[in-house]
Amino acid sequence: MDHNIYKGKQGLYDYLDPYNAITPMVELPPGLNQFYDDGVRVYLKMMSVTPLGNVKSLPAWGMLYQAQKSDDLKGVDTIVENSSGNTVYSLGILGKLFGISTTKALASHQISMGKLKLLQFFGVQVIINEEPICPDPNDPTSGIFKAKKWSEEQNNVFNPGQYDNSENPNIHAEITGPQIWKQTQGDMQIFCAGLGTTGTMVGAGSFLKKQNKNIHTIGVVRAKNNPVPGPRTRNLLNEVAFDWKETTDEFVEIGTIESYAQSLNLCRNGLLVGPSTGFNVQGLFTSLVQKKQSGKFDTLRNDDGLIHAVVIACDTPFPYLDEYFYYLGADEFPKIENEELLLSHDNNLQNIEADIEISMDEFIIQAYGIKKDTFKNMHLSEIKKSEDIIILDIRSEEMYRHFHIPHAVWNNIKDDIYSEYKNKKVFVVCQRGVSSVVYAQKLRDNKIDAYSLAGGTIDWSYKDFPREKENTCMQKHTF
Repeated sequence: MDHNIYKGKQGLYDYLDPYNAITPMVELPPGLNQFYDDGVRVYLKMMSVTPLGNVKSLPAWGMLYQAQKSDDLKGVDTIVENSSGNTVYSLGILGKLFGISTTKALASHQISMGKLKLLQFFGVQVIINEEPICPDPNDPTSGIFKAKKWSEEQNNVFNPGQYDNSENPNIHAEITGPQIWKQTQGDMQIFCAGLGTTGTMVGAGSFLKKQNKNIHTIGVVRAKNNPVPGPRTRNLLNEVAFDWKETTDEFVEIGTIESYAQSLNLCRNGLLVGPSTGFNVQGLFTSLVQKKQSGKFDTLRNDDGLIHAVVIACDTPFPYLDEYFYYLGADEFPKIENEELLLSHDNNLQNIEADIEISMDEFIIQAYGIKKDTFKNMHLSEIKKSEDIIILDIRSEEMYRHFHIPHAVWNNIKDDIYSEYKNKKVFVVCQRGVSSVVYAQKLRDNKIDAYSLAGGTIDWSYKDFPREKENTCMQKHTF
């Protein structure tokens, strides 16, 4: 390789080898950094511009490379990994460089269509697996368990096992951490990364702390029942074998809408990063708000009075485009002029009545006859619903079984249900509060007094209101 040209028979191999690539680091300008005037300088470590466009391509390479060195790939023609996204699609591409023609993904039955098509696009064979609500690697129904078992039983199958393969954090200790240290010239005070497999935090974070034990590490975790691709909730980190607790100084919980909104803002300003990057940046900002309020900024400042914070940028927005529109709603996007001329035009959002949305506070009063502050701390057995009210959950039946708003009933709005709801007030609930608007209007068009619950179940969970669920994972998860 010379002057960034990769040529010869090994050219493609050298290009995809992460040891040959130095990913850039970009400082957020004042318009994207609300703490700029407080002396905080925020840098994105752009793992989104690796050759395969995602941070997971590093451990994918490391696990394959080490397996080849150990002769574990001898006779192997198939990779199988429990993954719904970047890790397994990276394995699918990189596997061919290591002589492996087939890659199979054990993907959750909750995988989005965008990610499913991404895997298909890159030639990964997808096996949908119905995961338990709280997956356990020792549970025979979990994808982690199945992938490992297939590898043990079939000599031609290799399971990298990103959740307990030490090459996951090792490659970040060898590449990501040293690059950050060199790029900051050792002047950094905060390192922030999302916690999924925790490889980035454990690898890069531990390397950085060895250089300077005072570097403050922030691990960002998902708020429960708030989907963001990649990171996990705190309780689901129990699947991971690496010592993330030892490396992580602080945990910050972030939800779906904040993550996608922050990602959208970064993209519109020239940083093409996905929702997990928005999640990480929002996690840093949330931590900084708390530190500013408690007067802890000064304990982090360098000799020049500044705080340098590095945040991992994980991947691009492109695999998740449909999800931005779903979670953020139409108001975040420019209107299309002459939309009615499109052959694919959908009239679902036309003629929506102005009062169709109801706030959560008002819903709780009308449905349960209780004010929000009292309701939040009530036991499910104490919560009663007015007989004149129907709470209609239109999410998938699996999502409904996972959890639902107290006394909600599941139905996918079929035409034959309208007579059932005459003379009732109906509150329609979906995941984000977008589809429920359309269905509530459909009910109104059929002379039913219907409303859409603003924010949906995502906002309901984020506010930590009581939820009904099946017996699995009944415990209240706390940090």
